[in-house]
Amino acid sequence: MRRFIPPAWATIPLCLAVINLLTNCAVETSNVFIALYAHDKGATNFEVGLIAAASGIAFLVSSLLFGRLSDIHGRMTYIRIGLGLTAVSYLTQLLAQTPMTLLAARAFIGFGLGINSSVIMAYTYENQRQIGSFISYGALGWLLGALMALVLNNYTSLFIVSSITAFAAFLVSFLLVEKTIAHMKVAVFPVNLIKADYKIYLAFFLRQLGGNAIWAIWPLYQAGIGATKLWIALVEVTNMLGQIVFMRILERFNPARMFQIGLLISAGVFVAYGLANRYWQLIPIQLVLSFAYSSMFVGALSYLLRRHPEYGTTSGLMNSVNALSGVFGPFIGGGVSQGWSYATLMYVGAGITLVASFTARNLKMPKTAEK
Repeated sequence: MRRFIPPAWATIPLCLAVINLLTNCAVETSNVFIALYAHDKGATNFEVGLIAAASGIAFLVSSLLFGRLSDIHGRMTYIRIGLGLTAVSYLTQLLAQTPMTLLAARAFIGFGLGINSSVIMAYTYENQRQIGSFISYGALGWLLGALMALVLNNYTSLFIVSSITAFAAFLVSFLLVEKTIAHMKVAVFPVNLIKADYKIYLAFFLRQLGGNAIWAIWPLYQAGIGATKLWIALVEVTNMLGQIVFMRILERFNPARMFQIGLLISAGVFVAYGLANRYWQLIPIQLVLSFAYSSMFVGALSYLLRRHPEYGTTSGLMNSVNALSGVFGPFIGGGVSQGWSYATLMYVGAGITLVASFTARNLKMPKTAEK
C-alpha cells in the first residue's frame, strides 16, 4: 500500500496547532454554560458536581490507559479514535432530559477527550521538543469557544457546533503521519514514574482539586453576584487571552520555579474570588489567574517531559491526576456551596492550593531524559 504523504503546507506544527485549537474550542463551547444547562434539567448544586465528576472519572481512565498504549503501539490511531469519539459524544448532550442522562453524556465526552489528550501531547513533544506553544493554541481554542457561546447563547446550537468543530479536528488529524513507533515496555501501573515525581503529581492534584471545586459551580457563583451570560462568557475570554500570551513565554524559564510560583499565586486568586462582591471585579482577577495557571501547568508538564522518555505515559499520568481532581473537586464544590456559601468555597479552594504550594518545595531544575 502506498504511504500517504501530506501536502507541503500541512506541516506538523501547523496541523497540531489547528487540532488543539479546534478540540479546545469544542470543549469550551459546550462547557461554558453546562452547569446552567444541568440546572435547567433539574439538577441540584450537588448533582452538578456529580455530573462534572462523571466526566472526570471517564477522562482519568481513558487518559492513563491510552497514554500508555500509545507508548507501546504508536500515537496516530489513538489520536484519531479520540477525536472521532468526541465529535459524536457532544451530540449526546442533546438527548439528555434528566440530570442522570446528562451525567452519562458528559462521561462519554470525558472518555473521548481522555484518549486524545495525553497521546497528542506526547506526539507534540516527540516532534517539536516543546509544549508551551502547543498548549497556547488550546487556550486560543477556549477563547474561541467562549466567544462562540457568547454569540450563540443557545444550548442546542452550542452542542452541535462543538460536534462539528471536533469533527473538523478529526479530519485534520489525517494530515499527520507517524514517524517512529517506540515500542517501549511500560508497566501497566507505572509506580516508578509516580515515585520519581510524586511532589509534582501531588501538588498538581491539590491545586486542581481546589480549582475544580470552584469551576464546578463557577457560572452559578458569577450569576449570584450579578453576572449575565454575556459577562460569564467575557470572564472566560479574559482568562484565555492571558493564557495565550503567558503559555508561549513561560516555557523558556525554569519549570520547577514556574510551577511553584503558579501554585502560590493561584491560592491568592481564589482568596480574591471570595472577596469579590461585583461581577466586574472578576476581570482583573482572571488576568492574574491566567498567569498563575500558565506557570503551574506549563511548568509541571515541561518538568515531567524533560525527565522521562515515556511521553505518552507521563502525559497520561498528568492528565489522570488532573481528572482525579475533577472527580473529587466537584463534590467539594457542590457540597460546600450547598451547605455554606460560594465565598466559603473560594476560601476552601485557596487553602487546599496553599497546601499544594508547600508540597512542591525544594524542586530542582530537571535534567533532560535520553530516549
